Amino acid sequence: MHANKTLHMSQIEGSTKKKGRIWMQKNSLSPFLHVGREAFWSLGLKITYAGLTFVATMLLVRLLGAAGYGVYAYIFALITVLSIPSQFGLPPLVLRETAKGMAREDAALVRGMWIWAGRFVGFTALGLALLAGLAIWFWHVRFSGAYLSTFSWALLLVPLVALGNLRGAALRGLHRVIQGQLPENLVKPGMLVVLLGGALLAGLSLSPAQAMTLQVATAAVAFGVGAGLLLRATPAQVRRTYPRFEGRLWLQSVLPLAFIGGMQLINKNASIVILGFFLPPEQIGIYRVAIQISVLASFGLQAINMVVAPRFASLYARGETGRLQHLVTSSARAILAFNLLVTAGSALLGRWVLGVFFGPEFVAAYVPLMILLIGQFVNSASGSVGFLLNMTGHERETARGIFVSAVLNVLLNVLLVPFWGTIGAAVATAAAMVVWNVLLWWAVRKRLGINSLAFNVDRRRGANKIGD
Repeated sequence: MHANKTLHMSQIEGSTKKKGRIWMQKNSLSPFLHVGREAFWSLGLKITYAGLTFVATMLLVRLLGAAGYGVYAYIFALITVLSIPSQFGLPPLVLRETAKGMAREDAALVRGMWIWAGRFVGFTALGLALLAGLAIWFWHVRFSGAYLSTFSWALLLVPLVALGNLRGAALRGLHRVIQGQLPENLVKPGMLVVLLGGALLAGLSLSPAQAMTLQVATAAVAFGVGAGLLLRATPAQVRRTYPRFEGRLWLQSVLPLAFIGGMQLINKNASIVILGFFLPPEQIGIYRVAIQISVLASFGLQAINMVVAPRFASLYARGETGRLQHLVTSSARAILAFNLLVTAGSALLGRWVLGVFFGPEFVAAYVPLMILLIGQFVNSASGSVGFLLNMTGHERETARGIFVSAVLNVLLNVLLVPFWGTIGAAVATAAAMVVWNVLLWWAVRKRLGINSLAFNVDRRRGANKIGD
C-alpha cells in the first residue's frame, strides 16, 4: 500500500512539473512583457480607489453628521490598527513564495504556503478580534452605546481584511496583478458608494453602527469575489498536488516582515503624533494636508511595486541577474517620471490648489509640502528597494534600514518640531525617508549586486548569477 501511494505521488509530481512548465511559459516568458500595461492599470485602480474613497467619505459625513462620523472614523481606525498585527507580515511572504514556487515548478510548496498562511492568519485574526471584544465588554461602562454597537460590527472586518490581503498576495504571486487588486480597490469601495448614495437619495439617515454594517457587507462581498478569482487563477497542478510545509523557514522570514510593518506605522504617524504635543489642531490639519498631497508623488511607486514584486521573486529564483537588473532599472525610471510630474505640478500650482480647494489658511502647507516632496523624490529615484530585498529573501536588511529610519524620524521630530513646527516635522520625515532609501540601496548593491537607481546603471550587470 505504501509503494502504491509513493508511485501515485511520483506520477502527480511528474504531471505537476510538466504543467508547471506550461504555466511558466504562458505567464513568465518575459518578466517585463506586460509590465507597462499592468502598471498603467494598477495606477488607474489606485487612482480610482482614491476617488471612490473620497466620495464615500463625503457621503458618510452627510449621512452620519459630524458627531456620528467621528464615532465611525475612530472605530474604523482602531480596526485598521488591529488588522495589521493579525496579518503578521504574511502577505508579502505569500507573494514571494508563490512567485518563487511557480518559477521553480514547485506546486507543492505553493499549496503548502497558502494553507499554512491561511491557518496562521485565520487563527490570529479571530483571536485578536475575540480579545478586543472581551476588552470592550470588560470596560463597556466607559463607552457609549454608539461606540459599542459600531465596534461589535467592525470586529468582523479583522478576519475579512486579513484573509483578503492574503488572497490578493496569492493572486499577485501568480502574476494576476490586476485581479489581485480588484476586490479591495474597486469592488469594495464601489459597492459602498452605491449603497451610501442610495441611502442618501432615499432620504435616510444612518447610525455609525449601520454604516459599519454596510462596510462589513461590502468587505464580505469583495472577499467572495476575490476568492472566486483565486479559484479560477489557481493552476491545476497547485490544486491537485500534496502540500509541502516549511513552517520553520517561513516563520523565520515572517518575523522581520511583521517588524517592518510595525516600523512603517511609526514612520507614517510619528510626525502627526509629536505635532499634537506642541501645536494647536489647526496646524496639525495643515500639515496633514501637506502629507496627503505629497503621497500622490508615490502613487507611481506603489502601483509599479504591485506589478514588479512577483517578477522580482521569479527572476531571482531562476538566477536571471541581467533580466532582473533590466526590470529594476526600467521600473525605477517609470516611477521617477511619475514623481517628477507630480512634483513639478505641486511646485507650480501648489499654492493655488491649497488655497482654492482647502481654504486660504492651508496655503501655509506649501513649504512643508515642498520639503516632503524632496523626500519623495529620493524615494522614487531609489526604485523598489524594499520590495526587491523582501522578494529575494533579504527582508532582514529591510528591517534594519526601516528601524534606523523610524528611530531617526522620532528623534528629529522631537528636536525640530518645538522650534520649527510643521516645517521641522517635514524636515524630519523627509530626512528619515532619505536615510531609509540610502541604506536599502546600499543593501541591494551588497546583497544582490544590482543598482536599483533610475540612473547610473552598472554596465556589468547580468554577467554573473545572483548570489547571497
